[in-house]
Amino acid sequence: MYRESADPEEGKSAPPRELHFLAVDRAARKGQGMALLQLFGLPVVVGVVASAIFTPTVGLVALLASAALGVWWWRRPASSGFLLTVENGALVVARFRGARPIVTVPLDELRNVSLDIKTIQRVEEGGSAIPAMRVLDSRVGVEVDTSRIVLQGEGPAVPLGDLYIAHMDATEWLGKIRVFLRKNGWVPADERGEDPSDPNLPDPDDDE
Repeated sequence: MYRESADPEEGKSAPPRELHFLAVDRAARKGQGMALLQLFGLPVVVGVVASAIFTPTVGLVALLASAALGVWWWRRPASSGFLLTVENGALVVARFRGARPIVTVPLDELRNVSLDIKTIQRVEEGGSAIPAMRVLDSRVGVEVDTSRIVLQGEGPAVPLGDLYIAHMDATEWLGKIRVFLRKNGWVPADERGEDPSDPNLPDPDDDE
């Protein structure tokens, strides 16, 4: 009995159709002095007002609840998340699965995926041991690069959110997104013999 030749495509796994992109601004956490003011000052005011209006027990509950909420809010980093899906040869960007698409770009019209870079100077607190003095002694820090990812189709560039994140993190996500799209058949414009440049965008980065 003769066996048929194995199909070269057989056993090859299908490319992933979804990619969760989460941009997190790790430097957006509030300063310690301002955080102490929020975590201890506001809950005390809320507790005193609730005690005066209702009962001391209600005031205590309000104080603890507002303190817990303040801790959660302070520790929560600024973030911007998107779900990238390839459907019927097009890239669909939405906030989450089942949400209304923010943008849909056919892969053959997607010319480039690049970085929009912005240089900023963050305000840094002083080094005083007194929290209030740290806020008063704030100063402007050194210049740092922040970036966001943009999609360049046939029309205007579409940024993946308004949040600029650390350049290192954005570069890592850029590579992941480009690899994801390539696995689904996307070819950048420069590899198609077209000009991917746009006056509003930086030069395309390498995938590596």
